Amino acid sequence: MGSDPLYFAYGQNLNEADLRSWCQNRGYLYPLKEKVANAYLPDTRIVFNCFSPHLRGGALNITYHLGHVTPGVLFRVNTGGWETLDAKGEEENMYKHLNIIALTEDGCEHVATAYQIRTDKKKGDFFTPDRAYLQTLREGLKSHGFDDYILNTVAAGEEPPYLIAHLFVYGTLMRDEPRHPLLTKWADTSRRREAEAPGILYDSGKGFPCMVPDVTGRGRVKGEIYPIRDPKKAFETLDIYETARRYRETETFLRRAIVRTVTKEGESLLAWAYFAESSVDGMAQITSGDWRRVSP
Repeated sequence: MGSDPLYFAYGQNLNEADLRSWCQNRGYLYPLKEKVANAYLPDTRIVFNCFSPHLRGGALNITYHLGHVTPGVLFRVNTGGWETLDAKGEEENMYKHLNIIALTEDGCEHVATAYQIRTDKKKGDFFTPDRAYLQTLREGLKSHGFDDYILNTVAAGEEPPYLIAHLFVYGTLMRDEPRHPLLTKWADTSRRREAEAPGILYDSGKGFPCMVPDVTGRGRVKGEIYPIRDPKKAFETLDIYETARRYRETETFLRRAIVRTVTKEGESLLAWAYFAESSVDGMAQITSGDWRRVSP
């Protein structure tokens, strides 16, 4: 993706017209160079938990919540652009830099910087956002192809549903495989669907396969997709069982990623999946992308 710093925008700065207007009115150069990709900040959700006199209501913020995601966009930043973004964040309730890992729909991770309201500025659980501010947020999301349902739900003071509530499995968690019974606690196994996802599959040599992203975009891994009843409870156990890294942790065998799956019926669905975190050097590639064709 290049060496330029990446900025993850999830709020008002998704609205290009609004950001350009702010810069013009205050004498700043437009800070964003180019869009890299739509992305998601894992294990977080949006909240309006701080009152902003400048915004005349609740200001958008992010907070940790296992299993939720915050949709946004990765941008490259122009020279001097961070100073502009910092100045805008300072005006709008003292946002601070937050080092994050953003996930894209191809299973890849991206180190980036986002903005989060400083802890000492949080003043409550919920503040209703101003109508004009909320409309700016809606337009920003829609301009990048995102739905505004989660935003509207949170803005009404309600608990949002999980944006990604499916799990893609491609190895020993599949039906009739040895670890499939684990899914019955958290997934609706009666709604199993065959699906495939972008990636490359390897045989670990230890009785299970490993999946990694395919930078060419041509590789496909065959598996199954299941609705998850409660992602938070599921990942409290599955992340440990799969020895998966929580974001910004290290030295684990797998990591939880996001992939755009396509079901056998042709439906496109975002899903969680576990990808190899450690090297696959020395492992045999499963060129068919189908673990069942090599497992005994």
